[in-house]
Amino acid sequence: MVSLLSLMVKPPVPHDKSSSGVSEGGCRPTFYMTAELLEAIEAQCAAEGNRKRSPFLAEILELLLTSDVGQQLREGAQKHRRPLVYELEANLILFNEHIPTERIVELAETSQRNPDQMLVRLVLLGLRVYEKAISRMEAEIEGGPEVVSYGDASG
Repeated sequence: MVSLLSLMVKPPVPHDKSSSGVSEGGCRPTFYMTAELLEAIEAQCAAEGNRKRSPFLAEILELLLTSDVGQQLREGAQKHRRPLVYELEANLILFNEHIPTERIVELAETSQRNPDQMLVRLVLLGLRVYEKAISRMEAEIEGGPEVVSYGDASG
Protein backbone atom coordinates (compact mmCIF):
# COMPACT_ATOMS: atom_id res chain seq x y z
CA MET A 1 0.00 0.00 0.00
CA VAL A 2 1.24 3.48 -0.85
CA SER A 3 0.85 6.37 1.59
CA LEU A 4 1.10 10.11 1.11
CA LEU A 5 3.18 12.59 3.08
CA SER A 6 3.17 16.34 2.69
CA LEU A 7 6.26 18.26 3.75
CA MET A 8 6.62 21.99 4.25
CA VAL A 9 9.12 23.48 1.81
CA LYS A 10 10.35 27.07 1.92
CA PRO A 11 9.82 28.88 -1.38
CA PRO A 12 12.90 30.36 -3.07
CA VAL A 13 11.29 33.82 -3.24
CA PRO A 14 8.54 35.42 -1.17
CA HIS A 15 5.06 34.92 -2.61
CA ASP A 16 2.49 37.67 -2.92
CA LYS A 17 -0.37 36.53 -0.68
CA SER A 18 -2.99 38.25 -2.79
CA SER A 19 -2.02 36.63 -6.09
CA SER A 20 -1.12 33.15 -4.90
CA GLY A 21 -3.03 30.29 -3.35
CA VAL A 22 0.13 29.29 -1.48
CA SER A 23 0.38 30.21 2.19
CA GLU A 24 3.23 32.36 3.44
CA GLY A 25 5.04 29.22 4.67
CA GLY A 26 5.50 27.77 1.20
CA CYS A 27 4.19 24.92 -0.87
CA ARG A 28 3.47 21.35 0.15
CA PRO A 29 4.69 18.82 -2.38
CA THR A 30 3.27 15.32 -2.09
CA PHE A 31 5.59 12.33 -1.85
CA TYR A 32 4.39 8.78 -2.49
CA MET A 33 5.94 6.14 -0.25
CA THR A 34 5.35 2.76 1.29
CA ALA A 35 3.49 2.45 4.56
CA GLU A 36 6.73 1.11 6.08
CA LEU A 37 8.64 4.28 5.13
CA LEU A 38 5.86 6.50 6.45
CA GLU A 39 5.93 4.61 9.76
CA ALA A 40 9.73 5.04 9.96
CA ILE A 41 9.39 8.79 9.31
CA GLU A 42 6.67 9.10 11.95
CA ALA A 43 8.86 7.17 14.42
CA GLN A 44 11.80 9.50 13.69
CA CYS A 45 9.60 12.55 14.25
CA ALA A 46 8.32 11.09 17.52
CA ALA A 47 11.88 10.28 18.64
CA GLU A 48 12.78 13.93 18.07
CA GLY A 49 9.84 15.06 20.19
CA ASN A 50 7.89 16.66 17.36
CA ARG A 51 5.17 14.67 15.66
CA LYS A 52 4.93 16.80 12.50
CA ARG A 53 8.48 17.74 11.56
CA SER A 54 11.89 16.12 11.84
CA PRO A 55 15.02 18.29 11.70
CA PHE A 56 17.02 15.14 10.93
CA LEU A 57 14.93 14.29 7.87
CA ALA A 58 14.93 17.92 6.71
CA GLU A 59 18.73 18.01 6.99
CA ILE A 60 19.06 14.80 4.95
CA LEU A 61 16.85 16.27 2.22
CA GLU A 62 18.82 19.51 2.32
CA LEU A 63 22.09 17.56 2.08
CA LEU A 64 20.91 15.59 -0.94
CA LEU A 65 19.15 18.41 -2.75
CA THR A 66 21.08 21.62 -2.04
CA SER A 67 24.61 20.88 -0.81
CA ASP A 68 27.87 20.41 -2.73
CA VAL A 69 27.96 16.80 -1.54
CA GLY A 70 24.44 16.29 -2.88
CA GLN A 71 25.50 17.80 -6.21
CA GLN A 72 28.44 15.37 -6.38
CA LEU A 73 26.11 12.46 -5.60
CA ARG A 74 23.64 13.56 -8.27
CA GLU A 75 26.46 13.90 -10.82
CA GLY A 76 27.79 10.46 -9.84
CA ALA A 77 24.33 8.94 -10.21
CA GLN A 78 23.97 10.48 -13.65
CA LYS A 79 27.46 9.35 -14.67
CA HIS A 80 26.82 5.79 -13.47
CA ARG A 81 23.26 5.85 -14.86
CA ARG A 82 21.62 4.83 -11.62
CA PRO A 83 19.11 6.41 -9.22
CA LEU A 84 20.40 8.80 -6.57
CA VAL A 85 19.52 6.37 -3.77
CA TYR A 86 21.83 3.73 -5.29
CA GLU A 87 24.63 6.27 -5.64
CA LEU A 88 24.23 7.27 -1.99
CA GLU A 89 24.15 3.63 -0.92
CA ALA A 90 27.27 2.85 -2.97
CA ASN A 91 29.13 5.74 -1.33
CA LEU A 92 28.06 4.77 2.18
CA ILE A 93 28.90 1.11 1.67
CA LEU A 94 32.25 2.01 0.13
CA PHE A 95 33.35 3.52 3.41
CA ASN A 96 31.42 1.62 6.05
CA GLU A 97 32.59 -1.84 5.02
CA HIS A 98 36.26 -0.94 5.30
CA ILE A 99 36.48 1.54 8.16
CA PRO A 100 36.92 0.33 11.75
CA THR A 101 34.27 2.64 13.16
CA GLU A 102 34.64 1.46 16.75
CA ARG A 103 38.39 2.15 16.70
CA ILE A 104 37.86 5.61 15.23
CA VAL A 105 35.34 6.42 17.97
CA GLU A 106 37.85 5.25 20.62
CA LEU A 107 40.62 7.40 19.10
CA ALA A 108 38.25 10.36 18.87
CA GLU A 109 37.32 10.09 22.54
CA THR A 110 40.98 9.78 23.54
CA SER A 111 41.96 12.88 21.56
CA GLN A 112 38.79 14.81 22.51
CA ARG A 113 37.54 15.05 18.93
CA ASN A 114 34.30 14.15 17.22
CA PRO A 115 34.46 10.90 15.22
CA ASP A 116 34.11 12.80 11.93
CA GLN A 117 37.00 15.08 12.89
CA MET A 118 39.07 12.05 13.84
CA LEU A 119 38.34 10.37 10.53
CA VAL A 120 39.46 13.46 8.60
CA ARG A 121 42.62 13.70 10.71
CA LEU A 122 43.46 10.04 10.12
CA VAL A 123 42.93 10.37 6.38
CA LEU A 124 45.17 13.45 6.19
CA LEU A 125 47.88 11.78 8.29
CA GLY A 126 47.62 8.66 6.16
CA LEU A 127 48.06 10.70 2.99
CA ARG A 128 51.17 12.36 4.40
CA VAL A 129 52.70 9.02 5.37
CA TYR A 130 51.77 7.52 2.01
CA GLU A 131 53.23 10.44 0.02
CA LYS A 132 56.51 10.29 2.00
CA ALA A 133 56.76 6.54 1.49
CA ILE A 134 56.18 6.89 -2.26
CA SER A 135 58.83 9.64 -2.47
CA ARG A 136 61.34 7.43 -0.66
CA MET A 137 60.62 4.45 -2.93
CA GLU A 138 60.94 6.59 -6.06
CA ALA A 139 64.25 8.03 -4.83
CA GLU A 140 65.56 4.52 -4.13
CA ILE A 141 64.46 3.26 -7.54
CA GLU A 142 66.01 6.19 -9.37
CA GLY A 143 69.24 5.86 -7.38
CA GLY A 144 68.89 9.45 -6.26
CA PRO A 145 70.26 10.94 -3.09
CA GLU A 146 70.21 8.64 -0.12
CA VAL A 147 67.10 9.09 1.96
CA VAL A 148 67.61 9.29 5.70
CA SER A 149 65.02 7.44 7.73
CA TYR A 150 63.59 8.87 10.93
CA GLY A 151 65.17 6.08 13.00
CA ASP A 152 68.70 6.78 11.69
CA ALA A 153 70.72 8.62 14.36
CA SER A 154 73.61 9.40 11.98
CA GLY A 155 71.50 11.77 9.80
